[in-house]
Amino acid sequence: MIHFKPPPLMMIHLNRMYEFFQKRFIIILTATILVIKLLIVNIPNPSAPPEACMEIRGESCAFIFDEAHYIPAVRKLMKHEAANNEHPPLSKFIIMAGMLLLGDGIGNAAGWRVFIAVSGAISVMLVGLIAQELFNRRSAGCIASLLFATDVMSFNLSSIAMLDAPAMSFSLIAIYLALKKVYVMASVFMGLSLLCKLSFLSVVGPILIIVIAQSLRVETRKLDRLSFILRNLGKVFLPAAATFLLGLWLYDYVYGAFQTPFEHIKFMLNYHTILKYTDPSNVDMPLSWINPINPFRPAPYYVETVRSDSAVYHPVAYWGIYSPLWWSIWFLVPIYIYKLVINIKRGQATFSEVLILGWAMFTYLPYFPIAHILERWVFPFYFYATVPALAMGVSRLKEWGDWTTILLTAIMSAQLVWFFIWFPVKNEVYITILRLLNLPT
Repeated sequence: MIHFKPPPLMMIHLNRMYEFFQKRFIIILTATILVIKLLIVNIPNPSAPPEACMEIRGESCAFIFDEAHYIPAVRKLMKHEAANNEHPPLSKFIIMAGMLLLGDGIGNAAGWRVFIAVSGAISVMLVGLIAQELFNRRSAGCIASLLFATDVMSFNLSSIAMLDAPAMSFSLIAIYLALKKVYVMASVFMGLSLLCKLSFLSVVGPILIIVIAQSLRVETRKLDRLSFILRNLGKVFLPAAATFLLGLWLYDYVYGAFQTPFEHIKFMLNYHTILKYTDPSNVDMPLSWINPINPFRPAPYYVETVRSDSAVYHPVAYWGIYSPLWWSIWFLVPIYIYKLVINIKRGQATFSEVLILGWAMFTYLPYFPIAHILERWVFPFYFYATVPALAMGVSRLKEWGDWTTILLTAIMSAQLVWFFIWFPVKNEVYITILRLLNLPT
């Protein structure tokens, strides 16, 4: 058998091309995701005028999922009326900026979603950069950003006018800056994240791990080390609190909503405390979010159905749905615990293992007591804050041997196929391809 061996010069060129592409992969992927989001940003769009969609929210309003709450609230804010005070205001002002820039009216939903789409694309880049910084491997950053970008729930949440995408991008900036030891700016961005959505308070957990771990690396006396840790924690948490309180105070002052930001915080906490379910069978409990055997039923955020002869297809279908990446938590956690124990025994660094495990723990586990003990409503899209940790954790499997590399390849392949099937907006060619492959349309 004759084996073809590329000439040395060709191999040099191929290696250079690979290096060039790998160095720029995260930027290329971020730009690609942004372009894709902008291409679909105005789908669906309203056939009714804004004033008709303030209270009655039918199909003519073209709201996807909780846009039905936030777009009317933003329209009230534009009229200088305080609205949706149960949530912090920043994401709504980001949505408002898009509406002021691109307009708001019949046939125009682009303004609602444009800056949310930008936030989503920025988060794709940040996940990759954090993975590179954490694992010191360019390939890990590329894989992490790709896995996060193709998570259907994450893509959908960061394509529609909801509060989550800006909160995610600000919190990821905070984590990246914390890794770079720029604590005060990290704290400011964490405060901005909380001004978008309070549930991202859970991301304080990973930042806490980062700051303590970095502070412990400094060789000083025990008493001095404790003082050093406390100073660093102050740099992280005090500016965040100040940013959050100042933002609330500005909103309350301008709109006359509350006398003090503390009254506003009390209102938000009281509001969310009373959101209790009566029948647990109506709630997608946290375990169902990661259960591949008995997963939660996909939630139709916005689904258009077209019937043609005997065929039924969905040209626009925004689903609240899991992805294969979510299920990776079942083997990722044991692998990382095993690596953590081995590294401790060998006296090797454990920071990355602790951070990935801690990130998943802080952003996911609290929903179990919230749902089961406090009987509060929880929803699968709350898992959004955990997805970056899984994407980064999986990205590292390549460095641990042949079987973990095979596992990584399987997850990435499944993730890409899943994203292709559940992509929210499909034209006739797309649907034809799905039919030819005998995939759901």
